[in-house]
Amino acid sequence: MAISDPSRVPAGREHLDNEDRELLERFEELVAAGDLESAHDVAEELWMTATDAHRALYQGLANVLAAVCAREQGKLRGALQIAQRSREMLAPFPARALGLELDVLLESMERCVERGQAGLRLGQDR
Repeated sequence: MAISDPSRVPAGREHLDNEDRELLERFEELVAAGDLESAHDVAEELWMTATDAHRALYQGLANVLAAVCAREQGKLRGALQIAQRSREMLAPFPARALGLELDVLLESMERCVERGQAGLRLGQDR
């Protein structure tokens, strides 16, 4: 199902094909394990193959990870710039999209980037 309006990306994943659903689950597992570079690669893979509003969502997810990885590498200025762009990219999407709580993700990204705290989160209970 092609979705052109970011605000209409569903909260769940039922509309995704099996490959995208599996990649998104892998993305979640990698983030939960703290393997943010590998999670970034998975988000980029999703981004490169998507053709509708999902493309911008996956690009935003990849940017969030890039911001946190830049911070972890001591590149604070770049991390802050990428984090700001990530917020802008994900702003048109609902707070919950594809099973991910974007507001929680962005809050945890800000803690990681601005305060150097670890723990990127995709949802309240993740």
